[in-house]
Amino acid sequence: MKIIIGLLILYILFVLVFYFYQHYFFFRPEILPSNFNYDYPYDFEEKTFEMEDGGSVNSIHFRVPNSRGVIYYFKGNSRSIKGWGKFAADFIGNGYDFFMMDYRGFGKSRGKMTEQKLYDDSQVIYNTK
Repeated sequence: MKIIIGLLILYILFVLVFYFYQHYFFFRPEILPSNFNYDYPYDFEEKTFEMEDGGSVNSIHFRVPNSRGVIYYFKGNSRSIKGWGKFAADFIGNGYDFFMMDYRGFGKSRGKMTEQKLYDDSQVIYNTK
């Protein structure tokens, strides 16, 4: 019985640690200095959006003439948009603008990321564009 209780306590501790520190397990941000210059072979505009709560979200917008629309791309959970620009080629090659942003705490974006802030930031930027 003591073994079962001991294993149960270990399991509960594991679950609690994993729950409260899950962002360390799932997110692998690459932080870039604010003076970092992106280098892509396509025309792009870099823009930083200042959020009402003091955070900032850095973004890149690849533009094409006579665009058929805009692809609003959400990258994965690691690194920064520095390495994700290669995905623009598929979309701009088919006549679409390509827009992507770094989440707070990634790349040149600043502030603490939460799920709700990700939704809010995405909506603010969508409404602005």
